[in-house]
Formats: sequence, C-alpha cells, structure tokens
Amino acid sequence: MADVIQLSDGSVHTLFDERDALDLIDRYMGLELRKWLENLLSESDDDAAYIDDLEKEAEGLCAHHKEVMAELRKQSENIAGLIREKEIDRKALSAAAGAIGCLTWRELR
Repeated sequence: MADVIQLSDGSVHTLFDERDALDLIDRYMGLELRKWLENLLSESDDDAAYIDDLEKEAEGLCAHHKEVMAELRKQSENIAGLIREKEIDRKALSAAAGAIGCLTWRELR
C-alpha cells in the first residue's frame, strides 16, 4: 500500500516502501542523513530479531516450568494419597520423595 505525503515545499510524493522515503531524504536532506537512517533501521531489525529470540526462549522456559510443576504436582498428589492410607507404604513414599529430590536437583544445578 502506498502513502502520499506532501513536503514543506508543496511537492507531493508517493512512498511505496522505506527505500522511497530514503530516496527523498537523500534528495532533500543529503546522503549522510540517509546512511544514518539506514543504519538506524538495520539496528532496529537486529533488535527485533533479538527480541524475537528472547521471546522464543521465554516461551520455552515457560513450557519447561509448566512441565516441572506438573511433575511436582503429580508426586505431591502421590504422597498425599500414600499418607491417607491406613498403613503407610514407606517404600512408595520414599520413591515419591526421591523423585521430587531428583527433579529439584536437576532444576537447581
């Protein structure tokens, strides 16, 4: 989609993309400003890519956190069920506590 702009001298120009705007800047304000803006725009692209990478990493960490919390919840429910029994199965209770210990050790290292 094109944009039509009017400059302060009254001239009207149609801009189809950033290159058209940079050409106008080059023509009316000089090559140095054009290069400065090109560098600024390319840095913005680099910043956007970096932000995208960080967001993907955060999504991965969030998914991992949910998996760990689900496993902790499962083991916690298992322990609660074992405690409710008339006779406590110490071996099963120890296994559940050990699973929680292994899980937390893995996450904290």
